[in-house]
Amino acid sequence: MIQMYDYTLAYVLLGLYLITILGVVGTVISENRNPLKATAWVLIVVFIPFVGLLAYIIFGQDQRRLHRISRRFYNRLMRHPRQLSLPRRLIYHTSISHERYPLIHLLEESADSPLLQVDHCEIYAWGEEMYARLEQDIVEAQEHIHLQAYIFEEGELLNRLEPLLIERAQAGLSVRIIYDYLGSYSVPKRRWAALRKQGIEVYAFLPVAIPLLSSTVNYRNHRKVIVIDGVIGYMGGMNFADRYLHGDNLGPWRDTHFRLQGAVVAGLQTSFLVDWYSVSRRVVNMERYFQRYPAPMHPSGPYIQLVLGGPMNPWPTIELALLAMIAQARSHILIQTPYFLPTETINTALITAALSGLRVELMLPERTDSRLTSLAANSYLDSLLSCGVHIYRYREGFLHSKLILVDSELSMIGSTNMDFRSLEHNFEIGGVVYDARLTQALEQLFEQDKARCNKLSREAWLQRGRAERWGESIMRLFSPLL
Repeated sequence: MIQMYDYTLAYVLLGLYLITILGVVGTVISENRNPLKATAWVLIVVFIPFVGLLAYIIFGQDQRRLHRISRRFYNRLMRHPRQLSLPRRLIYHTSISHERYPLIHLLEESADSPLLQVDHCEIYAWGEEMYARLEQDIVEAQEHIHLQAYIFEEGELLNRLEPLLIERAQAGLSVRIIYDYLGSYSVPKRRWAALRKQGIEVYAFLPVAIPLLSSTVNYRNHRKVIVIDGVIGYMGGMNFADRYLHGDNLGPWRDTHFRLQGAVVAGLQTSFLVDWYSVSRRVVNMERYFQRYPAPMHPSGPYIQLVLGGPMNPWPTIELALLAMIAQARSHILIQTPYFLPTETINTALITAALSGLRVELMLPERTDSRLTSLAANSYLDSLLSCGVHIYRYREGFLHSKLILVDSELSMIGSTNMDFRSLEHNFEIGGVVYDARLTQALEQLFEQDKARCNKLSREAWLQRGRAERWGESIMRLFSPLL
């Protein structure tokens, strides 16, 4: 009798499990996701019992319908950048090529991104130089300091910044910090609590009580944005970690970061305050945080459109920008990215550009901090090499820079890696820059980096062992999930 009861219970549990699996598969299919991503989840859930279902619960659920900020509040924040946008009648009198007008319109429509002027731009390729400049700006701040990064890490750099921020807070400035809960997991809660006691407002983005059982663990804030007094802004790829000062087991970390002034800072401020409201649910006095720049009356560049990417956007804004930039190229495309797991559309666009006779150069780190991600990334290289893409592997440390440079006059800067996670899951910020001088300066930096690279030849690449190729092919199946 007891044995029959055990069998009945087992059949009931098995039936419930199968019904759950069918429900998950039906949900994945009905959401009309990227076919590659949907197929990967179906395979995982069906062929990896129990563990696959748990992985879907944690990483796979579609949270794009969650709205974390009201449209009314968003419009209030966007009022300032919109007022500073270069009017259409003036765009035609700038140095921007008419071939770029469709891209400007695309970003205005899909990303609500006004065209903003940059009065001054400084480029930083190494952490120590950027942090020293930032520390100077913090010391000289008069009104407020807003810091946001994916990673704040315990160590020398945080020890340097902390007393500066505390001193400014005690002097009466508003000091605010947004950190990603998982990216900054190494910083103990007591340290954040100590900063709050000193008058600094600190919030985590999407806290996860139990990381292995949370459906929001897959959605992280990868933006790096700093705004000081509404007149100075920083954006790029650098976090707050000692690896940018002294390197790590991969060697020195090479990244690209930007210090900006001008109307563009209003766009960075809007990005920060959108996320600030999302994490704190506090409405700030917005007039206080936007410098009163005069409305643009004459064309004078450079110009930039800030593109906020994230899983809750109605359109894949940054991916659309990348595709448009690649499609508009007439001479060459230069790319730096630490992780290369492109969507099918971007990969096809790069192949099309190379086969059309354009010079396409892709620079990746020779070693990365993720073996599985490297295997998946390597699976894309053979087809790129076969169609004439020039691939360079940075050997003197870890390349963490994220740049797209087109025809010596158009560039994308910011926090976005060329992978599924940045383009579909993370909250990112990119800046499409319309300026020949700035783009050419970045191309010079790219050329300098090539001296630290080994160029990959297809002949040598084909010498990889069969086991290595199989590993790459298997991991490619999971690339939409990495």
